[in-house]
Amino acid sequence: MASLVCAIPVSYFGSRSDASKPRWIGWGVFIMGLGSFIFAIPHFSSSQYEGGDSMTDFLTCLRGKSSEARCNLLVDNQFSSFKYIFIMAQLLHGVGASPLYTLGVTFLDESVPVRMSSVYLGIFFAMAVIGPAAGFVLGGQFLKIYIDAPDYPEKAGGIQESSDLWLGAWWIGFILSGAISMVISWPLMAFPSALPGAKALALERESEAYGGKGSTHSTSNAFGRLCDLPGASKILAGNPTFVALSLAGATEGTLLAGFATFMPKFIESQFSIQASFAAIIVGFIAVPAGGGGTLIGGWLIKKLNLKCAGILKFCIGFSFLCLLSCFTFFISCPNLKFAGVNTSYENRSSSPPSVVNLIAPCNKDCGCQDVSFDPVCGVNGITYFSPCHAGCTLSGSVKAMKYYRECGCLPFEDAQEVNITDGTKFVDTVLLEALGGTCPYNCQHIFIFLCGSGIFMFFMFILEIPTLQSTLRCVPATHRSFALGLQWIVVRLLGTIPGPILFGALIDNTCMLWQENCGKKGSCRTYDNFYMSRYMMSISIVAKTLSTILFFTSWWFYVPPQEQASEEAEGVVSPEHAKEFQGHDNPALEM
Repeated sequence: MASLVCAIPVSYFGSRSDASKPRWIGWGVFIMGLGSFIFAIPHFSSSQYEGGDSMTDFLTCLRGKSSEARCNLLVDNQFSSFKYIFIMAQLLHGVGASPLYTLGVTFLDESVPVRMSSVYLGIFFAMAVIGPAAGFVLGGQFLKIYIDAPDYPEKAGGIQESSDLWLGAWWIGFILSGAISMVISWPLMAFPSALPGAKALALERESEAYGGKGSTHSTSNAFGRLCDLPGASKILAGNPTFVALSLAGATEGTLLAGFATFMPKFIESQFSIQASFAAIIVGFIAVPAGGGGTLIGGWLIKKLNLKCAGILKFCIGFSFLCLLSCFTFFISCPNLKFAGVNTSYENRSSSPPSVVNLIAPCNKDCGCQDVSFDPVCGVNGITYFSPCHAGCTLSGSVKAMKYYRECGCLPFEDAQEVNITDGTKFVDTVLLEALGGTCPYNCQHIFIFLCGSGIFMFFMFILEIPTLQSTLRCVPATHRSFALGLQWIVVRLLGTIPGPILFGALIDNTCMLWQENCGKKGSCRTYDNFYMSRYMMSISIVAKTLSTILFFTSWWFYVPPQEQASEEAEGVVSPEHAKEFQGHDNPALEM
């Protein structure tokens, strides 16, 4: 929302002849760094997290005690006010990003030859893909570090990464990115307003701006005053190619923002893997697929030496290929066996219970109604909501592995002796009935899905530079920064802002079990994999169909500025131009 508000003033006033684009960009990057530091403040202003042994009694079966006893053990949510700090930090991120993706793009485009522009922009946006991908990978690694305790597992109380009580060191990435942003911002501010040779390149450029009725490409349309804003907006609004490209960018933004937000959640649910590992997987897919697609898209535009109309045809073709790759999300895995949700506690039949109910005769005296989600895997291969719901009364831990005994919902005769090692030598032997975390699950489709999703991301990102090049070429040179600002607003308002909300609503609709604590509804704890995959596939197909149609529309209505000369060469002259050619020796007219 902050970038949405800032896009117009930044792109409009930053593109004035007396404005220094690098200075605007440098201050934007500095503000982004400041936002990152602010985002990490709650970690340093709160007390040390304790989620290990101090909560063991809260999670296990307390026979004879009501759920009110557990509610009294719950700590008041004293950290709820921190959300305002997070919001403020994200607002600063949005403000700082505005000049980078509007003025930064035009500054780079103005500083290189037209034929090389797509390559340099491809590198620029490839970094914008590799950066978040590296963030996913590093963020996943940081989440493996216990939030407050470098000397884990002693201070973690024996809880594992798979436990809902585990909190990773989320704050490290924000400190790191904030420091890097602030260091980079100062060299950016030192760049000149125009790089050497930029003016000569501007004189050599051949305009490809939309040349339809009512269009104009004169340099006299340069603007800089506030009163010129309506006229500049009218010129861009009357350009059907620009409008269609902006709407296509919105549909693409819906998918990009939605998948960037929920792809780790999708992989985590479908293939029953840890959230940190799911984030790492997304990062490893995004680097070759997203970064490579962006680079190759820019390189192909240069290699084929495409004009604006050719680039638009390029977008149509690859958008259709991306549409076909959406069927990758048809792949789904069977749901995890979850007691009381899709598997009965007795496990006497494969049919799920008619109504989701986590309370059964084996745990009805344990007071489990308000226990927080901390899944355990029984020796029978069934996952239980918590040790309490498995009826477990005793717990222990060895080398960060939490185990449970005397579980009323699990037959004692099935208890297993497990040898514990530290990776090199024998540590201990324990008799257990359940282990902390969900049950291991191996879905054979994961490799096919990762390959298919990589192809999907490749086709999505290969369109990024061609779409950007089409936008820069179909508008007058003096309006490029402002055009990107307007397009940024359309993409944000219709794409990247509602995209995650739409994806989140669809994913929530596949939830099979919601957490409830003392009458308050919490987050979803398990999803229906079949419907989640179908919803993701459906929204992908709809969005890609719309973007393909819009790319076709932008090409269909595009009129090159030399259309008049083309009509003359083909012997087709419009009535308003007929008088202009009278008296000239024109072979086309003689034909």
